[in-house]
Amino acid sequence: MDDFFKTKVGFTIGLLAAVFTLKPLIDANSSHGFSVFGLKITIQYAYLFLMACLGLAVYFISLQFASQKHMAALDKASNACYAVALATPPIFAVFWILVLLGDLIGGMVKSIPPSFLNVMAGALTGVLASFLSSFLTKSIQSKFSKVEKEKERQVDLSLMTRASELYKSGMYDLSVLEASKVIESTLRGLLELRGVSVTDIGMGRLIDLADKNRLLTEVDVSLLHEIRKARNVSVHSVDAITQSIAKRIINLSRELIFKFDIGDEPSAYEWLEKNRQTVLKQFKSGDRKKCKKPIEMLRQAWIHRDGAVWLEIAEFFEVLLENSPELLIEMFASDAETFEEWLMQGGNQLFTDFVGGDVDRLIRNKASFEKSLSNYLASSNNELYRSIANEILEMVRSTQVREID
Repeated sequence: MDDFFKTKVGFTIGLLAAVFTLKPLIDANSSHGFSVFGLKITIQYAYLFLMACLGLAVYFISLQFASQKHMAALDKASNACYAVALATPPIFAVFWILVLLGDLIGGMVKSIPPSFLNVMAGALTGVLASFLSSFLTKSIQSKFSKVEKEKERQVDLSLMTRASELYKSGMYDLSVLEASKVIESTLRGLLELRGVSVTDIGMGRLIDLADKNRLLTEVDVSLLHEIRKARNVSVHSVDAITQSIAKRIINLSRELIFKFDIGDEPSAYEWLEKNRQTVLKQFKSGDRKKCKKPIEMLRQAWIHRDGAVWLEIAEFFEVLLENSPELLIEMFASDAETFEEWLMQGGNQLFTDFVGGDVDRLIRNKASFEKSLSNYLASSNNELYRSIANEILEMVRSTQVREID
């Protein structure tokens, strides 16, 4: 039984006990309530409904505790009952207030039928009930998911620690095998979060699925296949893994796990927004170590962009192009597909004034980008990076600053 489960049990039973203490007060006012379509809805009905939901929540929690295997359906059922119970008092109060307001309006405007006012009160309350119950259920489930993820992380860390210990002991084959287990487990978790079935499939297929769902860059795919091949060698051959190979596989595994943890954030855009000023400051500094996570989050935000997100993250690209173009170029070098997509839309993203009055700043940015990219090209000897920089520079030069009327 994990800490979250214990906490949920405690809160549910505690709330149930608190509701019991209110019973004398409820009994004294049990007849109070309101009428809808001739049906009297009283405080007692709301109280009994609340008790029933809490009782069901405790029942499902008890079934989970008694079962030999953890069942996700029981968690969902107990979470839903608990959420509905929490939502019952405010929903009942809002419904009552809306009915009273309807009666008041009906008394002032005789032409409005009481049935219409009751329907409106019910509809508004239904919308609120749906939203509140859904919000509470998702909130509880989110906390549960975080706990589950943390447990998986602890298992992964334990396996990586074991891999390191095996490496230090000279058991290089086993160290590679343990490290590959962590990578495989992490890939499965990422795919399952996105609703991809991963039942009875090997690591090679997992890599293909992760690549298909754009969880990986081209470099990531190559590194994962390297780990997979080393794992296969360690299983089928004796003493085939050297010290240098084992060390590389363990280091690669750590790097990839760190990257996957970043990519598993609920919303890269939300993370960037929350840390906007810090990220912009880091991008201006050009510190590769500090910018590692922000760069990956920016890549994820671009890949999963929707609505106006691609415009909201434009400032990050602007700061990178002006101050640290090498970081942006290196990011695109590992993900050619993302680079092609950005190159097609980058001009509109960077040089279109959507709000008005921003043309002068965009013109200055254009000149600044050309200068920083030209300086980068003058100092870089990497052919791939130079090619990407040239394409970006060509895009910058060929795009005209325009203002939306």
